[in-house]
Amino acid sequence: MISRRNFLKLSGIGIAGATLAGCGVSEIDMNALVPPIALNAFPTADPPADWRVLNRITFGPTTAERAHAADIGLDAFIETQLAPDSIEEDWRAEWRIRRIESLHQPAANLYIRSPEKQEGLRLDLQRGTTLRAVYSRRQLYEVMVNFWSDHFNIDQTKGDCTFLKIVDDRDVIRRHALGNFRDLLFASAHSPAMLVYLDNQQNRAGIPNENYAREVMELHTLGVGGGYTQNDVMELARCLTGWTVKDHFYRGQFTFKADMHDDGAKTVLGMPIPARMKQAGAEKVLDALANHPSTAKFIAAKLVRRFVADDPPAALVARTADTFLKTGGDITSMLKTILFSAEFRQPDPVRRKLKRPFNFVVSALRQLNADTDGGAPVQSVLRQMGQPLFQFPTPDGYPDTAAAWEGTLLTRWRFAFALAHNQLPRTKLSLGEMADLAEHAPAPIEKFAPGSRGFQLQQFAILLFGQPLPTPLAETLLADVSPDEPRALLAALIGAPAFQWK
Repeated sequence: MISRRNFLKLSGIGIAGATLAGCGVSEIDMNALVPPIALNAFPTADPPADWRVLNRITFGPTTAERAHAADIGLDAFIETQLAPDSIEEDWRAEWRIRRIESLHQPAANLYIRSPEKQEGLRLDLQRGTTLRAVYSRRQLYEVMVNFWSDHFNIDQTKGDCTFLKIVDDRDVIRRHALGNFRDLLFASAHSPAMLVYLDNQQNRAGIPNENYAREVMELHTLGVGGGYTQNDVMELARCLTGWTVKDHFYRGQFTFKADMHDDGAKTVLGMPIPARMKQAGAEKVLDALANHPSTAKFIAAKLVRRFVADDPPAALVARTADTFLKTGGDITSMLKTILFSAEFRQPDPVRRKLKRPFNFVVSALRQLNADTDGGAPVQSVLRQMGQPLFQFPTPDGYPDTAAAWEGTLLTRWRFAFALAHNQLPRTKLSLGEMADLAEHAPAPIEKFAPGSRGFQLQQFAILLFGQPLPTPLAETLLADVSPDEPRALLAALIGAPAFQWK
């Protein structure tokens, strides 16, 4: 077993227990799932700049994606990912999602009172989201779904959000993730899940509720310091009175109730909203918010932070905001500005991004070609790391900077150990098959002959990091791990700093 002293030296993470607590009983028979595409070859090392790009526009590049990018060129690979409808999904990924029936049902069919069944609905969405991230070929699309899920955050544990968020994920976030920001904002504003989460279903004339009005300005559009005042919040809240959610028949659908609406004249951001505009009054404000220069800058900064650096380069933010305004908020155009920029393409140690727990777990599963059902054991791991999906309690969504996640390193190592040793229920690595492939990989490795432990270690490093380890580091790892414990080597690689960053 690798020593604590040397593992601390190599990875900066302490060794923890061999198993994970909190894994529940299977709700799906693992053997009933269709396995992923078999790993049939090990990749060769990628240039650092290419690896950086692939690692950020995917949840960890698979061997097939790396080979495809090398074949058609990185620019063409990005263009393809920006057009997800042109990418044919593997039927195995589609089959996994089809099996989760609740993800395809209308809101009225999902309403239940049983706490146990509500927990089952929450797990369905978590599992479906994880399976899509692991197995979908439309990786940049899934990355953007994750981005907008945080931007328009909804805590699924709040009231009817348990079932309403399933519809919101399908009809709001996924439908518009690479579309137009105005359309996405409008869909979110009319989303019953969002209205319930931010209490707007209780917003009525005479007793306005300001929660959604405030957050749509502060978190969804203008941002703090974006030019709105408390009076603007109050006036927008009046505009939004009567925006609520149907009960009983057609439960869970948006509705506008005129008898709840304050139909007097209002002024928001200096813009007059005449009396008797009804639902159109708030929609006029949403239009203005969607096209506001402060919104362009706020959205641009968040996108650049996600793809480039925790401290987003000001010049790239300005260019991305300019693209937002010129294209009327076209999300794909903004991504092109970022993904083809020098700031994004040039490797810079200062601009490393720490993988958040979801990204870390999914990247390990993807790059090691794991077979998983994405269910309760995997979700338990994410909960222990502090990122249970769709359960962040405040409207700002999970943070996107390294400082927020540095305390998760110990639980990451626990996961690495459990995954490498096949101790995560209903998730399996075919390490024997991968070891056989590694032995026959064609790539030359300095100082390690094909078939040797060192050669195998370096092939796994290329699989996980894009590059082999420096030879002295590889030799230290080999000396610390006994020959009959190859899984400990893999655990060390999954838990190493090089795999935590992208």
